Amino acid sequence: MTKIWNNIPEIKSELDEVQEIINKNLKTKNTKSIEKVIDHLLKANGKRVRAGLLILSAKMGEYNKERILPLAASIEMIHLATLVHDDIIDDADTRRGIDSIQHKFGKDSAVYTGDFIFAKAYRLLAGDYDLEENRITDGMEKVCLGEVFQNENKFNSDMTVRRYLRIISGKTAAMFGLSMYAGAFESKLGNFNSRVIGNSGYYAGMAFQIIDDCMDYTQSSEKMGKNTKVDLFNGIYTLPIIYAVKNDKNNNIKNILNKKDITDLDIEKIFHYVDEYKGVEQSMELAEKYTKKSINLLKKVGRGKYAEITQNVLENLINRKY
Repeated sequence: MTKIWNNIPEIKSELDEVQEIINKNLKTKNTKSIEKVIDHLLKANGKRVRAGLLILSAKMGEYNKERILPLAASIEMIHLATLVHDDIIDDADTRRGIDSIQHKFGKDSAVYTGDFIFAKAYRLLAGDYDLEENRITDGMEKVCLGEVFQNENKFNSDMTVRRYLRIISGKTAAMFGLSMYAGAFESKLGNFNSRVIGNSGYYAGMAFQIIDDCMDYTQSSEKMGKNTKVDLFNGIYTLPIIYAVKNDKNNNIKNILNKKDITDLDIEKIFHYVDEYKGVEQSMELAEKYTKKSINLLKKVGRGKYAEITQNVLENLINRKY
């Protein structure tokens, strides 16, 4: 996904500056322990999709680099903090191709690190930005509720598409929407246009997460940078398996999911059934619908060079391979 920015040198350059802001704000010499954890965390570069979309949205209006880049950095830091906490809940061993914080340093260190990053992100925002209706905190509330709702539905073999969409609307789509809204609003595009652009980001986030979940069934763990079996072992059933269960009239998948202990062989069978019952295909069809919604909204208010670039990025989201 990061290769998309290689084709947009101007954005890639500014994203490198965003990373420098993140590095600067997360570096601390107060305690050796957290300094060591942060150094490890900063070795892994994420996709920086949220920051890139925020910058592109801002460039559709009155662009002020000195204000936009710290805003983009704060959004990425909030996202990073949620990932650190997410790995604790999932007991994940890896994140972005390296050891997760909780795996390498322990759960206590991961909790403190996630909280520390949240605090630093809000320090960047404090007093300098006046986003309408306090959208930053609204977005964070939705992220937290998405995590809570996902936790409530663990090991639910009767998981529905509607419940899944509610989860990802909080976990992923809310931050995409916030990113594009914040960039547009800060660049003086006005309440209406900013909300439309924010809604475009929301639908892009829905598509992005669905595609991510599809790739758990189509890509190797080495390419994805995470263990693609973790969700199933943790009782988290994403859209491909939900569709496959609906299409599985013999209940082959549900019979496995309802077992007391699932083995690696069971996981292999589930992967086979998800392919047989077209779970990924149906999921990708829904991702395409969300992508089209996102682009159609953007076309309503987006004008000029950066609107076209943003549209191309959104289209590439659905074609990415990792």
